Amino acid sequence: MRDKKPSEKPVPSSRLSRFASLGSMAASLSGNIIKNTVSAAFNAEKPSTQNTLLNLNNAHTITKHLANMRGAAMKIGQMLSMDAGELLPKEWEPILAVLREQANSMPKGQLLKVLADNWGDDWQSRFSYFSFEPIASASIGQVHRAKLKSGADLAIKVQYPGVAKSIDSDIDNVAGLLRLTKLVPKGLDIDNILEQAKAQLKQEADYTCELAFLNEYHAHLGGDERFIVPKPYTELCSEQILCMEFIEGQAMADLAFEPPALKNKLIERLFDLLFKEMFEFKFTQSDPNFANFLYQADTQKLVLLDFGACRQLSDKASSGYREMAKAMQAQNKDEILNSLLALGLLNTQTPASAQSIVIDSCITASEVLQSPSYNFKQAQIIQRLQKQSHGLITEKDAIASPDFDVALVNRKVTGVVMLANKMNADVRLQSILSPFIDSIK
Repeated sequence: MRDKKPSEKPVPSSRLSRFASLGSMAASLSGNIIKNTVSAAFNAEKPSTQNTLLNLNNAHTITKHLANMRGAAMKIGQMLSMDAGELLPKEWEPILAVLREQANSMPKGQLLKVLADNWGDDWQSRFSYFSFEPIASASIGQVHRAKLKSGADLAIKVQYPGVAKSIDSDIDNVAGLLRLTKLVPKGLDIDNILEQAKAQLKQEADYTCELAFLNEYHAHLGGDERFIVPKPYTELCSEQILCMEFIEGQAMADLAFEPPALKNKLIERLFDLLFKEMFEFKFTQSDPNFANFLYQADTQKLVLLDFGACRQLSDKASSGYREMAKAMQAQNKDEILNSLLALGLLNTQTPASAQSIVIDSCITASEVLQSPSYNFKQAQIIQRLQKQSHGLITEKDAIASPDFDVALVNRKVTGVVMLANKMNADVRLQSILSPFIDSIK
């Protein structure tokens, strides 16, 4: 577990208070946009919505408000900060990293109420030690270290009050802001995506679901000695509290200056695990937040955390990605197109010009499978793909709306790639992927 002290702020738990927080953020963003537009005009520059929105002041504004709100609003911010990756100005990275790694914590009074509501007023009689200062704070809950009288060392995740009930309104309000700022692609079926996102986040806010996923992930990994998954303490779990064994580890994102051989090995493990999820388990932990991976130097194992975002993958999605992987490995444009259509990443309404851009981007991305070892950072593949696909912005019908599990797999793949890029790792993707797709005839 990471041990950084988060800032303490009350969680706005009512719908009105959360709406007011988003309204305050919108007002601050509008003020920044006006200020930046005027500044550009005085400097004889052509102002643009994109430039003013990407101003550094807005990074601070967005991070501050979402880290204070927590819940679904912050979760969306985490998704955007992860998915945008190298596409945002580099100055944003240390600021938005806060959204991925650390939220504000709730005050002790709110914490005590949640504990008493779930465990009863005499809950402290079970423990010989309970730290009221969290060791980590995220979008939906914060983690405390405790010790039972039996001697068991625990990590206890406690959900913020009000976040489960505010998911629908949070997402609707954030979607309204996205529409207002015209950041949503015109051809994207955002309503369908939002409904599925609401269902996914409601699942994540029910810790009994996460407990079931944690047990299922244990079963899938079996005796794989490369990984550690915390064991749950079921008798202390509820919808708002998840208890598991406490496991020490160093954040993957903090290994940047470790020897290259170590970083390469760890990233290759994560790619191998990703492919097992996609093609063997058909069950994925879809949240690629860097903070969900820890490294134990003494055991040389990877610790896997946070199983609220797990999802069962359909046979269609799993087989579709295997076909796509094989087509990209062969750099076969016709088969790539067929796979994109099958996965719903393109559809029959997608203009030929947009299809061509997407297929050419897939060919560019397929270079990761053409050599024995590949370094995402040194090849600057992310920036090159962003530049290559820039033309899709002007295509009204370029964006399709795939099944939600396809969208989640895309997000997980993107997250692992972003971590490999951050770690400057050399990855033997060709040999790691081959066993999973060689059976395709």
